[in-house]
Amino acid sequence: MPPRSPRRTAMSIQGTGTRDHSNALELRRSFRISATKLWRYLVDSDYLDQWFGAWQGDPESRRVQVTLSAEEGSPTESVEILDCDQRALLLEVRTGQGSESWQLELHIETRDEGSELVFRMPGLDPQMASSVGPGWEFYLDRLVAAVNGKDAGLVVFEPDYYPGLSEYYKALFNS
Repeated sequence: MPPRSPRRTAMSIQGTGTRDHSNALELRRSFRISATKLWRYLVDSDYLDQWFGAWQGDPESRRVQVTLSAEEGSPTESVEILDCDQRALLLEVRTGQGSESWQLELHIETRDEGSELVFRMPGLDPQMASSVGPGWEFYLDRLVAAVNGKDAGLVVFEPDYYPGLSEYYKALFNS
């Protein structure tokens, strides 16, 4: 299966997210690289910076600071590492505080032609789905670009992802 790139039809990107049985947002992306090579793009600061942002700190402390390179002003977020299991190819993190916190689960599955990333965000507030869903589509498409040796900076959030995918995610989580 070829790597997924932004899905364009008549100059718009199509939503790929689903809402699973536990109401978690789930997105998938397929790659033509091994699962162990894809893992580097999740945990190695230099690779992560190509599509999301660089981290600083000591991961052994279970907390790092991530500078979000695609966001205006490059803000820094504190990220708690809940699980980082290279053998299982599973990364679970939490960002934010209290009711503003998000748990993110990233799992890599081995495929015949490479690997597949399964991204899950349990507990997504349906009222936030219209902005959060497009945001993760955007970031995962930046990952696809980086893995394929492209400039992730060419993946532009507005207007294709937001507001372009807002109605898709609003309908998905408010049905």
